[in-house]
Amino acid sequence: MPMNRGQFVISMDFELYWGLRDICPISHYLGHSAKEREIIPKVLNLFEDSGIHATWATVGLMFFESKEQMLQGLPSRLPAYQDVNLSPYPHLTSDGVGTDEQTDSSHYGLSLIRRIERTRYQRVSTHTFSHYYCLEAGQDSAEFQADLRAAVQIAKSQGIQLESIVFPRNQVNPAYLPLLLPEGVRAYRGNPEHWLYKRGYSTGDSLLRRALRLMDTYLNLSGFHSYTLESPKRGEPVNLPASHFLRSYSGKLALLEPLRRRRILRGMTYAARNKQVYHLWCHPYNLVDERGSNLKLLEEIVAHYKKLQSLYGMESRNMEELSDQILGAVPARERQIMLGPMEWSKEANA
Repeated sequence: MPMNRGQFVISMDFELYWGLRDICPISHYLGHSAKEREIIPKVLNLFEDSGIHATWATVGLMFFESKEQMLQGLPSRLPAYQDVNLSPYPHLTSDGVGTDEQTDSSHYGLSLIRRIERTRYQRVSTHTFSHYYCLEAGQDSAEFQADLRAAVQIAKSQGIQLESIVFPRNQVNPAYLPLLLPEGVRAYRGNPEHWLYKRGYSTGDSLLRRALRLMDTYLNLSGFHSYTLESPKRGEPVNLPASHFLRSYSGKLALLEPLRRRRILRGMTYAARNKQVYHLWCHPYNLVDERGSNLKLLEEIVAHYKKLQSLYGMESRNMEELSDQILGAVPARERQIMLGPMEWSKEANA
């Protein structure tokens, strides 16, 4: 689908400790990553002041006000991962989760969700209810559907309509995509087609794959992954693939920082010149480091976007706005076929 201008998209995977629970102890999170709560207001101010439209894909378990409420809002079916460590539910029902956000800021995030919701140009979307892994062995589509419905329900109870999804660890399961539209989810963040990224991330990824991804952060091994918009397949939401991951700052690789910065800015420039989409993503905790280097890099990225806006008319769009742009460009009859009768009826009556 041809575009008149390049599009700059930012999506944030907002998960607190729920997204790190299976790979690091809570002590590590509290000692470092928990400072993301201080970073988020700074990022929101930067985005609002600079006109940056962003999507914040948020784990559903963070929406609750208390543990009692959380236990009452669990999905009707829980994931049966072969690796039981992947499931957060034993952690939830033990003493691993406190009673509310005041006593446990690592698991509850409603105050920050409200802050995001109040900030201009920002949208709250879903990162699934439980940080659900769609490609891990043992789980199935019925369990994912129950998880998704629980996420939609808790967001709705807080007055938030979920319209897009980011799959945890970027594990996009094509078989699950038709389950999204009936729940009102019209867009998802897909993966680049390159073999390094196509199937997302997993703790079982080979050392070679991980090493090449790290190298690709600094050297353009796989391409810019910018793209033109495409209409969705029938019965599936709009795919807005990621272009680049804003990885955490590494002091050990500090000498390579100019290469990392150049890699991102060149990708943005390429997209702006060629009227394509550049989709940057990260977790808020990726912006945490003692020197503030990654937050400074984000500020430079935003400043470069403003330059590209002036030179080439590049626009900032969140995932929801860009999916609306795609669907709005499709003739009504074709859109009805793509969305299916149920979702088309919702749109027609909106």
